[in-house]
Amino acid sequence: MFDKTENRICHLTSVHDRYDNRIFFKQCSALKKEGYEVHLIVADGKGDEQNKGIFIWDVGKEEGRRKRIFKTTKKVYRKALEVQARSYHFHDPELIPFGLKLLRKGKKVIYDAHEDYRLQIRIKPYLNSFIRQIISRVFGLYEDYAIKRFSGILVPQRSMVPPFAKINENTELVANTVDIEDNFDPEKKDYTNSICFHPGTLTKERGLINMVKSFEHLNNGEKLILAGAMESVSLHDKAKALPGWEKVEYIGKKPYPEIREYHKTASVGLILFEAVGQYDFAYTVKLFEYMYYGTPVIMPDFGDWPEFNERYRCGINVDTSDDKEIARQIQRLNQSPDLKKELGTNGHKAILEELNWNHDAEKLVRFYAKTLQAGS
Repeated sequence: MFDKTENRICHLTSVHDRYDNRIFFKQCSALKKEGYEVHLIVADGKGDEQNKGIFIWDVGKEEGRRKRIFKTTKKVYRKALEVQARSYHFHDPELIPFGLKLLRKGKKVIYDAHEDYRLQIRIKPYLNSFIRQIISRVFGLYEDYAIKRFSGILVPQRSMVPPFAKINENTELVANTVDIEDNFDPEKKDYTNSICFHPGTLTKERGLINMVKSFEHLNNGEKLILAGAMESVSLHDKAKALPGWEKVEYIGKKPYPEIREYHKTASVGLILFEAVGQYDFAYTVKLFEYMYYGTPVIMPDFGDWPEFNERYRCGINVDTSDDKEIARQIQRLNQSPDLKKELGTNGHKAILEELNWNHDAEKLVRFYAKTLQAGS
C-alpha cells in the first residue's frame, strides 16, 4: 500500500477523536510543519481523510469497552503495519502490547502517557477497591516493563518525569500548553464582574458538587457558568438538587471557539479537583487556558498546585473539600478587582514567556530528532 519513506511517522489511538487537541492540532501539526510525513490512525467511525496535510486512517468504531480493547486495538495494529512508518507514536495504554510488537519489528516506538494510569485505575467507579489495587499494581509492573524497552516516552506533567526517566532516560515533558492564537490582551478584561467559569467534563472527582455547594454561600450576584459533559444523569440530578444550582448556568458541551468567548468574559476560573487519582498534578489544559485569558484561578492546596502557584502567582489555593472556604475566596476576589487583575496578568505573562505550545512544540521536535537518530 505504501512505499517506505524515512521521514514517515505514524500516531496511533484507539480511544481519542481524530481531532484531539494534543494529538492532531498540536503534535501531528507541529511534526508536519517540521517536514515529517504524518499519519494518524483512529477508531472513530468517521472514515479516512487528509486534513492539513496529515493522513487520517479510520479502522471503525466498536461499541463497548471490551470490544474496543480486544478488537479495535488489533485493527489499529494491522493498519499501522500497512502504513510502514519509520516510527510509531501511540497514545493509549491498551496499545502497549502492540507497541512492543512494533518494536520487535525494528520500529522506533514512542509511548505518550497522557495520564498516570496506575493512579487513575485506583478511582475507577466500576471496580471495587480491592480489585482496583490489584489491577493498578499489575498494570504498573507491565507498564514499567514496556517503558524500559520503548524508544522514548512523552509525559504531560512535570511530576511524571522522574519516575518515567528512572526507567527510560529518553523521557521528555511535552505539556498540554495553550496555542497562542488570538493575541488576547488582559488589559481589556472586565475584572469587576462576578462571573466564575469551569469548562471541561464534570465529575464528582473534578469538584462539581463542592463547586455548586460553594455558591449556596454567595449572595452578591455571583454566577457560575459550567461548560462540558456531565459524567452521568444521576450526577447531574444530584447537582441540580443543590440550592447553589440556582446560580449556575449550565451550557453543556460546546465547541472551543465558543468556550474561548466565555474565557474572555469570566473573571474567576475554578479548578476544584478532589485529592484522588492524579489530580495532584498541576499541568492541566484548563489551568493554562485560564492563565492565557488573564483569569485568576482558585485551585487545590495539595500536590503540585501550591508550588505551581508560588512560582507563577496566578491564583489562590484552597481546601477543595471545604465549600465555605471556596466561597470565601471567590468573594475575596470579587471584592478586589485589582487583585484579580494582578493574578490574571501574572498568569498571562507566564503563558507568553514560558507555558505555551510554541515552546513545547520545539521540545517535541527535538525529542523526535534525538529519538529517530538514536541507534540508526
